[in-house]
Amino acid sequence: MNYKPLFSLLLLCIIIQSCNNSKFKCSDFKTGKFFIPETEELLKYTREYQDSISEFFIKRDKKIQKYLVIRKKSTQTEWVNGENKGNPVYEKIEWVNDCSYRLTYDESKMELDEYQINLNKNKGILVEMTGFFGNCAKYEATFTSETGEITKQKGTFCKY
Repeated sequence: MNYKPLFSLLLLCIIIQSCNNSKFKCSDFKTGKFFIPETEELLKYTREYQDSISEFFIKRDKKIQKYLVIRKKSTQTEWVNGENKGNPVYEKIEWVNDCSYRLTYDESKMELDEYQINLNKNKGILVEMTGFFGNCAKYEATFTSETGEITKQKGTFCKY
């Protein structure tokens, strides 16, 4: 029996698996400086309401290349396109477990708009880390509107 094809397939599987492995785990993303790259995935949202599920895309702002996130134990500051550029967004973090946390906007550090006020009233944004690759974590963010619509967004954040 010729074992070359079997050996080649096994070697290919090992290479693919090793490329997908990451040395990081959830706790490595609890504090530090991260960036969220502007990707197509970031523009896609899924909305669930009653018995229906729909998808929608937001328009990409071509001026935005990435978001910078500075995360401390219980706070997070987000900047568009880099630190000290524009107005930062301040958020409070409540860790649910090692891989999940809830974000609410920090009204003591900034004036909230109606959207941010409503998100805070509805328990903020639940962020769950779902996997790792390279120096990045995949996440799914979920938030609920006043009317009970559940909106989900998937994305990636990477260590700086």
